[in-house]
Amino acid sequence: MSKTSVQLRFKNGELVNVYQALQEYKLKGRASLGRTWLGKRLVDADKQFNEDRIATQKVYFKTDDDGEFVYQADKKTLILKDDYTMAEAQSNFDELINEEITIDVSQYSERIKALYQALEDYPYEMDGQVAQVYAILFDELDKAYGKGE
Repeated sequence: MSKTSVQLRFKNGELVNVYQALQEYKLKGRASLGRTWLGKRLVDADKQFNEDRIATQKVYFKTDDDGEFVYQADKKTLILKDDYTMAEAQSNFDELINEEITIDVSQYSERIKALYQALEDYPYEMDGQVAQVYAILFDELDKAYGKGE
């Protein structure tokens, strides 16, 4: 009998915020282990996103002979290649930010389920970014381990 695949989905643009919020939660035991495992996967996914972001930028913005970006005099603003518009570059970048990534948590499903249970009954008050990200994270965990399990 094969195990059911359990997956969590996030947008590239959410990865850092979800990781940072996870670090704020007071957890122990298996829930803490689940947080650590998921955190490592989020960091790996964010590294890939950053590689993709740079590759996308190199399509639209000028680079020197060493592959480094060329900046305007302010040393902050990249120089757009002649063949492209800023709208095209922004559209492609927005697409990348909103691209959904999937993290298969089947291997450590019990730890992630413990994380879900700890967050479901989380006794501490949250606000700001941590509370907003809680909604994103909990929604994904609930899809995987909620009543539909």
